[in-house]
Amino acid sequence: MKAAIGNPRVLIVGAGPAGLAAAAELARSGVSDVLIIDRDDSPGGLPRFCHHPGFGLEYARWPYSGPAFAKKMLGQLQDTPVRISMGTTLLSIENGPVCEVIGPEFGHAQLEPQVVIVATGIREANRGNRVVPGVRPAQGILTTGLLQQLVHRNVSLPSYLRRLVVVGTEHVSFSAILTARHAGIRVVALIGADERVQSYSAAGWLARALGINIHLRSEIVSIAGTSERVEAVRVRKDRVTRDIACDGVLFSAGWIPETVALANGPMLIDAMTKGPIVDQAMRTSIPGVFAAGNVLRGVETSGFAALEGKRAGAMAAMAVAGKIPSGQARETRKMAQSRVPQHWDHSLPEPLELSDRWRPARFRDAYERQT
Repeated sequence: MKAAIGNPRVLIVGAGPAGLAAAAELARSGVSDVLIIDRDDSPGGLPRFCHHPGFGLEYARWPYSGPAFAKKMLGQLQDTPVRISMGTTLLSIENGPVCEVIGPEFGHAQLEPQVVIVATGIREANRGNRVVPGVRPAQGILTTGLLQQLVHRNVSLPSYLRRLVVVGTEHVSFSAILTARHAGIRVVALIGADERVQSYSAAGWLARALGINIHLRSEIVSIAGTSERVEAVRVRKDRVTRDIACDGVLFSAGWIPETVALANGPMLIDAMTKGPIVDQAMRTSIPGVFAAGNVLRGVETSGFAALEGKRAGAMAAMAVAGKIPSGQARETRKMAQSRVPQHWDHSLPEPLELSDRWRPARFRDAYERQT
């Protein structure tokens, strides 16, 4: 039985950088009764588990550590009426918009806000998503997010876990190296399918200086070991395979937009980005529902996700005030060269853009191409 409870004017799904930035912008715009829900136990999103610099640069103009950036984002909501309900999960969104949620504060409830902003972020592709065969021990197969949470929460790791192979060479892969070192685990190898490291060149140099072998143009073929633990991974490059001894495997990156709650609903999902289709006002195909951050495509930094959240908050405030329609215009045509936004709506009144001081360049470039 779904409980009937009071409806917020704006419901934000996700308490990461995009959701918190959207809430801050709504508060600055004078919109009252804003509710943020998140299934985790604390707000801040993935950055709060990453104790190294490089977060929030595009939004805050400073490379904060993950926890410091999360603290800054939450600080913007002090002395505002924005409410945050943690441990609350979005189950579905239907036309209306009507949101089905479940959590300790609301129980199993149905919310009907005037506007919804989806900022559910991303998750990493795990072993199952990548379809890697081999043994399936109870421990020793990780993702970056899981390792960071275990270390952040001081959860004891297996005593035998001393040598780790990391699959991926993106920014987060090098973040995993730092987290592993903090936990007393040595990364022995990075495995990447591309021609070059997908993070900064300096990150690759640092990894090699730490004695980490980087295998490019390579893929993990299988995992060997027992039902108790990992003993090695088999890696293939140019049809040649080799075994790398290790005690664990960490799958990093391979980001997937978190759209489980949207999968069976009416919202249109882009086959390429795997995230909601939006226009330049961050409006999805469901009237009254906006989306922002890495749920749109799963490859951007926390600072850029926050910029999109800020934009979504500003556009949602305009929709609440009746200054723009809450739904995409039917005349909206497909963007020819830009992946996000997928659509551009020329029927929107001008001026629509926010200040170029923070406005994402890809929106500006896309607009110039269309005009």
